[in-house]
Amino acid sequence: MNNKKILFVADAKSIHTAKWVDYFVEQDYEVYLATFANENVTKSDNVYFLSRFSSSNSGGNYHYLLGVNKLAKLVREIKPDIINAHFSYSYGLVAYLAAKLSNSLLKLSVVCHGSDILVPPLPYITNKINCFILNRVDKVFVVSDQIKDRVEGFGVNPAHIFVGQYGVKYDVPADNKDIDIISNRAYAPNSRIDFLLNNLSKLDLTNKKVIFVVPHISDEKFENIKLDYPSIVFYQALDYKKMQDFVSRSKLYISATESDGTSLSLLEAMNLGCIPLISNIVSNRSWVLDGINGYLFNNDMEFQSKLEKLLGQNDDLHKFRSLNWQLIKSKGLYDVQMQKIEQFLVSHIKP
Repeated sequence: MNNKKILFVADAKSIHTAKWVDYFVEQDYEVYLATFANENVTKSDNVYFLSRFSSSNSGGNYHYLLGVNKLAKLVREIKPDIINAHFSYSYGLVAYLAAKLSNSLLKLSVVCHGSDILVPPLPYITNKINCFILNRVDKVFVVSDQIKDRVEGFGVNPAHIFVGQYGVKYDVPADNKDIDIISNRAYAPNSRIDFLLNNLSKLDLTNKKVIFVVPHISDEKFENIKLDYPSIVFYQALDYKKMQDFVSRSKLYISATESDGTSLSLLEAMNLGCIPLISNIVSNRSWVLDGINGYLFNNDMEFQSKLEKLLGQNDDLHKFRSLNWQLIKSKGLYDVQMQKIEQFLVSHIKP
C-alpha cells in the first residue's frame, strides 16, 4: 500500500474523474473521493456523497456551497497529503473553501478540463472565481495550450501549471467498420450538434450508417430530432463500453465544437482508427493537420466538401489511421501521461 493519501473532489459519475481516480487506486494510493454526484463509476471504495441534491450539467448547482463544512470536516478526518479538485469554479471553489477552513491550502490542486475556463456560464462571475482560486492553489492542471494561455492570463505562475491530457489506452480497432459516421458530443451550444445535422441533411448519404450519441439532451428535443432526421440513428446516452464499441466500428468522427480543451472523444476516435473531421479551433490543430491525418473545417461548405471527400476515399484513410496511431503513441498514451501527472502532483511531498 502506498502510504500517500489523496482526496479527489469531483463528479464521481464522470469518465474524466474515473481516469484520474482509477490510476491512483491502481498505483496503491489511499484514495478518497468526495462528490455531489449520486453515483460512482470509479474504482474508489472510499466515496463520500456531499449532498442529497442531484447535480445539473447545465449549471446552477448552488447547493454545492452547502457541502463546504462537510468537506472541511472530511479533510480534517482524513488528513490527505493531496487534495485534487476537478473543474475550477464549481468543485474547485468548494474544495478551496473547505481546504481554507481546514488549513490545507498547500495541498490543493485543481484540474481545468476546458469548458470551465473557455466557455463558462455567466463568464463575468465565473472568470473572477477562476482567477481567485487558481492563483491560490498549489498546482493547476490544464488539458491544452489554449487553456494554459487563458489560465496564465489570470496571473497564474506558469511553473505551477501542468499541460497535458490524461490520454487513452491503446486498443485494437474493430475489423468491421460498419458505421460510416459518428458524433458523440453532448447536446450543448458549444457542440453545435444542429450545425452537423443541418449539413448532413444537405448531402446524399444513401446507404450510409450515421450515428449520433447526444448526452444531456432533453427528452422533448431528443424526440424532435429523431423525427426531423429519420435517416440518422440517435442515442440519448450510452455506457462507456458501448460508446467505445461504436467508435471502433466507425470510419469517420465528426465534431463542430466552437472551443475545447484536448477532447477525450477526439483522442479515442484517433486511437480506434476513426478519421476526424473537426472544427478548425486551436486545440484541434494540436492533433489534426488538415489533409494529413484528418480534416479541419471553418464553415458549412468546407464541412460538406471534406466529408464527401472522406466518404469517397480508401487509400488515404489507411494512411490517416497509421499517422494518428503514431501521434497517440508519441503524446497521448494513458499510462505515460498519467505517470507525468503523478510526478507533478506529488512533487511537493516528502518520501
